Amino acid sequence: MRGILRIVTPATDLALLTPDERRAAAGLRSVDTSQDPLLEAMDRRVAASICAECNVAVAAGAVPTLLQETLEETFRGVRGEDLLLARRHEVEIVSLNIGGSMLTGTDHYVDPEVGILRRLYDDQIVTWGAGKIVVTYKAGFQEIPADLKMAALDFFRFAWLERERDPSLKSEEIDVPDVMRTKRDYWVGAIPGCSGEAAVPPVVAGQLIRYRNLLGP
Repeated sequence: MRGILRIVTPATDLALLTPDERRAAAGLRSVDTSQDPLLEAMDRRVAASICAECNVAVAAGAVPTLLQETLEETFRGVRGEDLLLARRHEVEIVSLNIGGSMLTGTDHYVDPEVGILRRLYDDQIVTWGAGKIVVTYKAGFQEIPADLKMAALDFFRFAWLERERDPSLKSEEIDVPDVMRTKRDYWVGAIPGCSGEAAVPPVVAGQLIRYRNLLGP
């Protein structure tokens, strides 16, 4: 069961790296701010690709992020004990409304990492019933975990080094004697490593296992 997701308070920034981290990853001195606009734009593209790879839920008119946001999610016809929220990581329930009645903190329990919400009655887990459920909650990181930071840095370095390379170029041969002869061979058909299915390089994808969500209702 997937609810209707709305952003109440968006993340203040979508980038995963600091300006100094971006400059270091690009091989620039920390005082060299000349490339900052380009580096920031690349950082945002890296963050967007990581969210795509991890299937982070998108709200209408908003950009997905792994950073903290306050969200509102509306469910109908929930029949079971487990209510899976669209976003996870450091989940904190702000309010929970069932059929117009507000539940207190002792009436529910949430697993903050996986985002599974359960209803309690007399400290026992019970089913939700078929009424309308509106959950307001915070989810996402205030401080970026070290492994997510490392994945973003590795991806950023890769993207920076590859930014001017033609992915369809198979090989390039330069012959100088009579001053310059350039021969280029290009891939025909599918380009190895560029199947279009992955949003991030394979070395980065392996670092994102914790943050990957399953698609589906």
